[in-house]
Formats: sequence, C-alpha cells, structure tokens
Amino acid sequence: MAGPNKHVYKKRAMVKFGKMKGRELFEFQEILYYLNNYIGVNGKPNKQTGTTPPQLSSLIKIHPDFKYHPDESKWEYIGPLDDSETEKQ
Repeated sequence: MAGPNKHVYKKRAMVKFGKMKGRELFEFQEILYYLNNYIGVNGKPNKQTGTTPPQLSSLIKIHPDFKYHPDESKWEYIGPLDDSETEKQ
C-alpha cells in the first residue's frame, strides 16, 4: 500500500493549474491536458502527473480547492491564489 502519500505530484500539479487559472471557470479536459503534459522544474515532462479521466475525476471531486458548477459543466479553483491568502485564514 502507498499509505497517505498517494497522488502527491498530481495534487500539486492540480493546485498549480488552479492558481494559474485564478477564479476563471475551466473545463475538465483543460486540467486533464495540463496534467498529462505537465513540465516539471527541470524542464522535462513529469512522469508522475499523467492521469486518466476516471482517476482525475475522483481526485478533483474530493479535493477541497475545486468546485464544480453543474449548470455550466465547468470547474472552478476556490483555494488560495498566493501565500498572502493562506496567512489571512
């Protein structure tokens, strides 16, 4: 078993994508494409962030920083956008 550290790099890349989009609504396919083509800090594609639609669907539904808007079929990042928001909470 992997323990509590499952999908660490996927979750980190999801939050980075959310901060990049800001409060703008986005489609599921956008974040899926971003994770599957994520380039790490060393300039190479990250091997740990690749995902499938069912796996990403489960991850994004349980992540507290993402909210689904069913009327528009889009997602929104509702987490902190930078470090200053984290300090205020």
